[in-house]
Amino acid sequence: MKTIVNILLVILLSSVLVACKDKAQVKKSGPVKKNTVQTATVKRTNETVKPEVKKAGKSIEPIIYDPDGRRDPFLSIIVLTKQKVEKKKKTLNPLENYDVTDFRLLGVVYTGKEYYASVALPDGKAYTIKKGTTLGLYGGKVVDIKSDAVIIREYVVDYRGQLKPKDTVLKLRKEEE
Repeated sequence: MKTIVNILLVILLSSVLVACKDKAQVKKSGPVKKNTVQTATVKRTNETVKPEVKKAGKSIEPIIYDPDGRRDPFLSIIVLTKQKVEKKKKTLNPLENYDVTDFRLLGVVYTGKEYYASVALPDGKAYTIKKGTTLGLYGGKVVDIKSDAVIIREYVVDYRGQLKPKDTVLKLRKEEE
């Protein structure tokens, strides 16, 4: 049994050696032909830089990139859009920090000359408003105050990009259905 294993090992080793010997005798190819290289000469002037490329006696006009009116391809698009978006101004009036639909009408008072309304913000604080008061995220103004409702007009950009008036009515009591 040992002799059979020894014979098989000898055959295996000899075949491996023959295979390695064949790979070592790889034919080398002939000399590599060198290709001609194009050369470019650059002439600088005050107006533009126009390189001239010479190829077999012919002059080729190069393509010149004009970056006017285009964005820098090496700057992130996200950074550019953040710069274009106007940062919301910090206002002293807390009525301009919430959307108009988040307001709740608490009550309306008539003084004999004009109406005043009390509205509650989502944070729980209450404020008194009158006709012409600016409130809401989109710069809405109080157009009219009635005995049971407040009408607020905002100008919002629609899907076409046009400014459209949007009226929001805050009612004192919700209507029963």
